[in-house]
Amino acid sequence: MNKRILYLAVTSGILLFAACYNNKKDVTQPTAVSLTSISFRDDIVPILTSGACGCHNNGSTRAIQFSVKDTIYFGTILARAGVYNDMANGKDHPAEGGIYFTPAQAALIKAWFAQGAKDNYVPPPVTGPVTYTSNIVPIYKTVCKGGSCHGGLGPTLDYAKMVTDKDMLSKIMASAGASGHKGGTLSLDGTTTATFLAWIAQGMPQ
Repeated sequence: MNKRILYLAVTSGILLFAACYNNKKDVTQPTAVSLTSISFRDDIVPILTSGACGCHNNGSTRAIQFSVKDTIYFGTILARAGVYNDMANGKDHPAEGGIYFTPAQAALIKAWFAQGAKDNYVPPPVTGPVTYTSNIVPIYKTVCKGGSCHGGLGPTLDYAKMVTDKDMLSKIMASAGASGHKGGTLSLDGTTTATFLAWIAQGMPQ
């Protein structure tokens, strides 16, 4: 291998690593006080938008995006609470790569999950018309789709399927994902549940 090829290979590796790292905020060792009441947005979100989770935060098409630039998809992050808890308890990252949480991150995630994996943010009421095309599809694409979720290992959902499963959807959203979901317990943010419930109340217009 000549020097030029070696240089290009090393440079490409560095750029690839940099593309998978988008550090917004790291966390420090949690105290006993902080572990008694953990904030999803203040404590958990910084973990998922920093460090080894960078591939989920750089606009890459290879991974579900948790954030792009300064926009954070809170619902997308929250919906995968069970995955983070599994990883915090020693299970492998569900996709490629040996990615692990630090002991401090794992402690926060496990405590937050044990407390119900809730979002502490209360969104404003949903007003105006809510339609499948304008409001539900964007949520479905970011919160529900994924390799181990709908469109991957789980069934693909469309308008007809959601209308057919209206009662199940109502139960899932009314409980913020705690019951009704065939794939197990979900953690859904208030914006997601309020939007779905408003859409259902309006007759599920397309």
